Amino acid sequence: MQKHKIAVRELVEFILRKGDIDNRKTSNHTAQEGARIHRKLQKEAGEAYQKEVFLKTEYKRAPYLVQLEGRADGVFKQDECWTIDEIKTSEIAFEDLPVEQKEQYFAQGMVYAYLFNQTNCEDRLAVRLTYYQTLTQKIHYETRVFTKETLESFLEDLMNEYHRWLMFQSDWRKVRNLSLMALKFPYEAYRKGQRELAVVAYKALKTQQTLFVEAPTGTGKTISTLFPALKILGEESNDRIFYLTAKTITRTVAEDAMKALSQVGAKTKSVTLTAKDKICFLDERKCNPDDCPYAKGYYNRINETLWDLINHETLMTREVIEAYAQKYQVCPFELSLDVSLFCDLIISDYNYLFDPVVYLKRFFEEEQAKQYFLVDEAHNLVPRSRDMYSASINDQIFVQLKTEIPKGARKIHRKINQILSEFDLLKEQAIKDNWHYKHQKLPPETLVQLLLTLTEQVKEWLAKQQEGLGKQTILTLYFDCIRFLKINEFYDEHYETTIEIGYRQIQIKQFCLDPSLFLADTLNKGQGSLLFSASFSPLDYYQKSLANTQNSYAYRLPSPFPKENLAVLIANDIQTTYQQRKSSIPKIVKAIQKMVFAKKGNYLVFFPSYQYLDAVYEVFKKTFPEVQTLIQGSGMNESEREAFLAHFQNDPEASLVGFCVLGGIFSEGIDLKGSRLIGVAIVGVGLPQINEEQSLLKDYFQGVYQAGFDYAYKLPGMNKVLQAAGRVIRDTSDYGVVLLLDQRFATAQYHSLLPAHWLHRKICNNEAELEINLRRFWQNHP
Repeated sequence: MQKHKIAVRELVEFILRKGDIDNRKTSNHTAQEGARIHRKLQKEAGEAYQKEVFLKTEYKRAPYLVQLEGRADGVFKQDECWTIDEIKTSEIAFEDLPVEQKEQYFAQGMVYAYLFNQTNCEDRLAVRLTYYQTLTQKIHYETRVFTKETLESFLEDLMNEYHRWLMFQSDWRKVRNLSLMALKFPYEAYRKGQRELAVVAYKALKTQQTLFVEAPTGTGKTISTLFPALKILGEESNDRIFYLTAKTITRTVAEDAMKALSQVGAKTKSVTLTAKDKICFLDERKCNPDDCPYAKGYYNRINETLWDLINHETLMTREVIEAYAQKYQVCPFELSLDVSLFCDLIISDYNYLFDPVVYLKRFFEEEQAKQYFLVDEAHNLVPRSRDMYSASINDQIFVQLKTEIPKGARKIHRKINQILSEFDLLKEQAIKDNWHYKHQKLPPETLVQLLLTLTEQVKEWLAKQQEGLGKQTILTLYFDCIRFLKINEFYDEHYETTIEIGYRQIQIKQFCLDPSLFLADTLNKGQGSLLFSASFSPLDYYQKSLANTQNSYAYRLPSPFPKENLAVLIANDIQTTYQQRKSSIPKIVKAIQKMVFAKKGNYLVFFPSYQYLDAVYEVFKKTFPEVQTLIQGSGMNESEREAFLAHFQNDPEASLVGFCVLGGIFSEGIDLKGSRLIGVAIVGVGLPQINEEQSLLKDYFQGVYQAGFDYAYKLPGMNKVLQAAGRVIRDTSDYGVVLLLDQRFATAQYHSLLPAHWLHRKICNNEAELEINLRRFWQNHP
């Protein structure tokens, strides 16, 4: 028989869930705090009270042998009746607990009572709910008595329903594994480098390693990693694969790869997780039953929805999820999360694995889970992970909270005033000592303690509000505080606390300098990981930044395209350092003109800042008004981005030049194949702006690796350059030019950072040499 283990709480919460989604009524205290309260109550219960009693039983129903187990918080005998104690803690008052929640608590106790009675054979048992309200420290007790027959019938019904879901998974797993073991590569032939990548990816996952792969654009990284991962999934009968990306477009590429694989026989279920704000059906997201019909009664309808969805769909894209969410009137975001438990592949943003606040606890806190991680464009994870493990808060949050929450909530207002007093003291100190920015190794402990109490008070207040009073503004501010508290749990020697006194606000930030250990711990939750990118140089930098170098391997693939398809030209007469920017404008304008006039076509020019971009654009338009131009605006929405890219058509009748920001939305992740883009100019070496945080990073990495400037400035800058340059050659038939407009690219310190397939690059010492090399390239590629 197949063995399966499930915890009591997990079983009850899945089969018997009822009620609404309501973000006003969730507990925010930590697991450690809950455990502390449990220990306190258990100790006060007396010597006859047995605490943390481990209970289990086996439930046999072909083809499964299910081991049901868990720890009862307490067991004691009262009035000749054995009682199971179920302890729960929350900020919410006992009388405000939803009926469905209370019934679920008692259901857990009933299962524990049944398990306890397997070895005691009592005719009746009691279940006591001990409810501790954290804010008031009040304890409420409620006891119910059940007969032996009632408990047996209850568990039988519960397990019968669970068996239905188990059988679905078992039957599907057999179908999946048979199809994946027989799976063939979905195309007639491998591209250059694809087979090698597939082989090394297979070996890494098979041996449960973490592998870093640099594979140039056009290698076909998505299919070359998904294919071997699926093969191993079928062979090992593991649970699932996570395909993690930074951008929507790469999630679409993964969906397309799954379509191709399904056409050659792969039978898998995949789901794409779309951000909550994007997939929400409401104009303004309000996750509570008063404002959202899809939140009201969500848990009453979700299992029926899931059963329909998993039995009729395999590729669960955003459109599919939305269709079923509308059909059953459930929240589409929560539906995508719930159905992911039944999927073989989950396509999502990085944060669902790596963000310590929003990661998918349902997968990564389960010791049994066997899953693989594929991380696409993983160079983006370096800055993203630093943001994920950092959190800031400012005094205006509390000024606004004070305005939004009625004055009748006196305890909340007193606590807000205490917090604002802390900010006032900082401002007084800054004025006295004449500083606007400072940093310290110690965490902001006083603020953290005040926030702990405030968030509990606000949570209790929100839970009591009727329709219209639980304002979205208050919830947003509340969750800002919660995130700050959560990040404080990770605070260690890899952090600095920064304080910035601005014109309008005072900001305190817990700044994570080096999240590599946290990322390594996360990757260790998988059976194996592939992290890949077109720009992963130098590889050891990314190994140190993303996995702390332990138990990880590196692999680099050469470019699959003929080197003669790309001209790489370095303008050795242009200086773009901050002091030289104004004087560099005429030469940059001439270099762009030389590129555009050498061949009619579409071009992009990337600048290190909007200010630099605007200055060059203005001169270029005045000098060459006949050239059609576009300019990237700040804060462009999705439709504006699409409209910008739509101007880049194949075989244009006239040249087009797009002026963009390096490291922005158009410097990576866009795919303009063929003559939609034939040239890119990059102004400068992409160094991040010099500021206090970058200085902290420089000092930290100088101490750790004796490479402060490289880790804080040069390597992140070069990654942006290489990503922008990678927009030109996207396919075997593409031709194009890359202009590197900065003399630093010709120096020895940058020479080692340029890709191997750029060894044929030309250094141009003046405009004439640039023009000659451009003309010669296009003569060879008419």
